[in-house]
Parts: sequence; C-alpha cells; structure tokens
Amino acid sequence: MIAFVFMLASCASPPRMEAPASFEADKTLQRPQNDRMVAYSVSLTLFVVDTDEARRIILEQIRNSNGFIVRETGNDISTRIPSENLDNFLNNIRVLGEIENESRTGTDITDQYRDDVIRLDSLKSVRDRYLVLLERANGISDVLSIERELERVILEIERLEGRIRHAELSVSYSIASIRFTSERSRPGPIGWIFYGLFRGIKWLFVWN
Repeated sequence: MIAFVFMLASCASPPRMEAPASFEADKTLQRPQNDRMVAYSVSLTLFVVDTDEARRIILEQIRNSNGFIVRETGNDISTRIPSENLDNFLNNIRVLGEIENESRTGTDITDQYRDDVIRLDSLKSVRDRYLVLLERANGISDVLSIERELERVILEIERLEGRIRHAELSVSYSIASIRFTSERSRPGPIGWIFYGLFRGIKWLFVWN
C-alpha cells in the first residue's frame, strides 16, 4: 500500500509548466483555441481645477460602471472596472480635466491560465484516488502516509484555484489607476538644468 502511495505521489508532483500541445487539451477550458485572455491596466493622470469635485465624480463613475475600489490614497484611486465598460468609464473621466499622462498595457495570460486549469484537473483526479485509498487503508502507517500526500495535493489545488480565480478577475475586470491633482508637475533640479539648456539653444537659433 505504501509503495502505491509513493507512486501516486510521484505522479502528483508538479511538472514543468508547458503550453498545451493539442486542441484536445484546450477543450478542458471549453474555450475556442484562438480566444486569448488579456488582462488590461490603464494609468491616467489628470490636472483638475477642484480635486474634491473630481474625486466625487470619479467615485460616482466607478459605481455607475459596476466597478469597485482597490485602493484610495489621497488623490490616487485604483479601481477595477468591468472590461466591457472600461472605454466608456475612461471617456467620462478624461473630461474632468487636462490629461497629463495616459497609458494602457495588456498582458496575455492565456497559456499560463490553460496550464493551471489542466494541472488543476490532474490534481483533482489524484486527490480522488487518494480518498479511495484512504477508505481502504488498514494500518496506521498507511493512513498517515496517505493523509500527508492528500494534504499536500489539497494545498496545491487551493493554490491553483486561487490563481485561476485571480486570472479570471484580471480579464473580466480591468484595473484603472487614476491620479488627479490641481498642481502642475514642476521639474526637479536636474530638470531645470535641461530646461535652461533648451531655452538657450532655442535663443541661438530662433529669434522673435
């Protein structure tokens, strides 16, 4: 019995993650093979006249977009917005003031997600086999050996389930980080040096 437990344990050991090699493996996800999972994040910095009013409107737009706040500190708000509502939400935020900076990035998590789902299905099968063995075990040593391996597999299942849920959330809800200020950015000491050089070069070549 113990020898069989260790054979199962070796089968349950985490293999190296690789992208699925066939369409049959992809069918585990019940997704089209070309359906990519992309997590988007947006960073937006605004110069506004009234920061209190801007905050009020931003929070209102988050609610209207069925989003939720991830973090709010001072004049910085980080929120998750349903991906299908992101563009409309950003359009309503841009009109609050002058855009100082805006960027959008997308991260393709398809392959890692598929690997995690396939790995999760495999571990659940191993867990079920351990449960059957546990019911049939007679000796205390057999029971303890199976329980140790079962606990290890269950912990790995919970870890993967958490990662899969986070991946699905990241795709369904894009993250938007909004910073709004009533003061324009001012250059630091080195920035003033380059600004002076720019003004001097401009004076050499362009006379009004």
